[in-house]
Amino acid sequence: MLDKQQITDMGKWAGFVGIFTLIGGILSCISIVGIIPGVIAIILGLKLRNVKQYAEEAAAGFDEESQINRLNFMVSDLAGYFKIQGILMIIGIALAVVGIVIMIAVFAFSFMNAFDPSYRF
Repeated sequence: MLDKQQITDMGKWAGFVGIFTLIGGILSCISIVGIIPGVIAIILGLKLRNVKQYAEEAAAGFDEESQINRLNFMVSDLAGYFKIQGILMIIGIALAVVGIVIMIAVFAFSFMNAFDPSYRF
């Protein structure tokens, strides 16, 4: 049995987050540096807006087959959303680790040169 209230609530929240993700992506695309993250945010926002649409259609559907089809589309878009978010998190963690390693290397190099008598500032 499909709980239409939960599907409707999830659709509302997906629509709300999708709108703000779209707005953030559009604002990010204004700058040259933010074009790639902005396009990714727009894609994620559109996926969430699709989830809202599928949730509304599933909650309004009367026959079980159309509800199942809409729920499958909804889960597919959610899976894509989470996959893209997961990839972005992995990239962010990798870049953070690289940044920390570079920072430690620069600090170590500067520290070693500070005690070298032949090094001139």
